[in-house]
Amino acid sequence: MRVFTWIVRTIVAGAVLICVIMIGLAPQTVVTHFNSAGLADSFGSRWWLVMLPLLVVVTGEVMIKLARQKRRKLGLLQLPTLTGFEGQCLGGMVGFSVLLWVILQSEVQCRLVSGGIGGW
Repeated sequence: MRVFTWIVRTIVAGAVLICVIMIGLAPQTVVTHFNSAGLADSFGSRWWLVMLPLLVVVTGEVMIKLARQKRRKLGLLQLPTLTGFEGQCLGGMVGFSVLLWVILQSEVQCRLVSGGIGGW
């Protein structure tokens, strides 16, 4: 269980660090929603992006709690290896982190393309 908790919290810390960096690079106004045609139809402050790292933290802690409950139910609290359920949770966390990266990168990319950072 310690290994799983350590891995999840490391993924969460990395995602939060990336979010903090990207929020600093994001323009003042960001897209918050796209319509079915792929066009931006809702905008908000870049501080809306703070919700993303909070969501990662909450998701990670919920997964740790669920894994602990499942281990307790199965009597596997002292098992030193990861269970199948924990592997699925880690896959979900990695997938969620990649999705988060794509969302934040798309927000910052418009600033980079427009020459907002060093004239890129």
